[in-house]
Amino acid sequence: MKKRAGLGYLTKEGFRNVWVNRLMSIASIAVLMSCLVMIGSAFMVLVNVEKVMTEIESQNVVMVYLEDDVSQEQIDTVKQEMIKLQYVGNIEFVDKDTAYQAELKELGSAATYFEGYENPLPDMFKVSVTDMNKFDTTVDELKQIDNVFSIRDNRDIATTLAQIRQVVTYISVGIIAVLLIISLFIIANTVRITMFTRRLEINIMKSVGATNWFIRWPFLIEGMLLGALSGLISLGAVAGIYRLLAPTVSTMFTLFSKDFALVPFRSYILYLLAAFIVIGVMSGGIGSIISIQKYLRERGGVVYDEAE
Repeated sequence: MKKRAGLGYLTKEGFRNVWVNRLMSIASIAVLMSCLVMIGSAFMVLVNVEKVMTEIESQNVVMVYLEDDVSQEQIDTVKQEMIKLQYVGNIEFVDKDTAYQAELKELGSAATYFEGYENPLPDMFKVSVTDMNKFDTTVDELKQIDNVFSIRDNRDIATTLAQIRQVVTYISVGIIAVLLIISLFIIANTVRITMFTRRLEINIMKSVGATNWFIRWPFLIEGMLLGALSGLISLGAVAGIYRLLAPTVSTMFTLFSKDFALVPFRSYILYLLAAFIVIGVMSGGIGSIISIQKYLRERGGVVYDEAE
């Protein structure tokens, strides 16, 4: 019971310290929040870029032309074979008569020159590839299907799209990783300043026989609470920034995809909330532990690193 009561008291002290040292608490929340806001913003940019790339890829279709005079049964067989391919997405069949009429319509008045001529177009499939990194492999597999005469593809565009997606992903993940590291160091240094202002309090606790963990616990709770508060405030800040910049960003992305609409923030709000709370609590807790170690190892004063 004593141990539980002592732990409860220390936990309450951690909560009380947040208010007692409110200026330093505000500073800690502000610096950690700045990192979390940048992490959240980078994540939402990555999500929307991924959506744009997916939409562009869906428009980058492969034209699969069939041999002349194929029967309906053979057409159905070709489609079934394509469905079996791992990276084939949408499949649309276009018969040669429909394709020919569409071409004549695009020619307008010039279409009269082709009256009386036999339709030279073959039946074909419009096939989308779901993974641009597997574009070449998928095209090669399509060529192996029986009754496929030829394939027209935008290989250069596919390669460029795959490279852009890879670069954007690496940059975004890199930024997020760097900001995570920075947030840890910032909170550690901020808590270290708090420790310095409260070194007399630590010395007094140590001089009356308090163990290291007795001293650490309130600071650990304080750091974790500050981290959790930072996460909650950061979520609101990212939501506000996202809503504010949504019209401008949507206009930019429509240059790549006419029907593009930003990913709704609410679709990722729970993921971001969980991530911010975890990052905030871990940064605050680890930062507090790292910072207080210095004062538990000091020599020449009252503070000593005694056995726990």
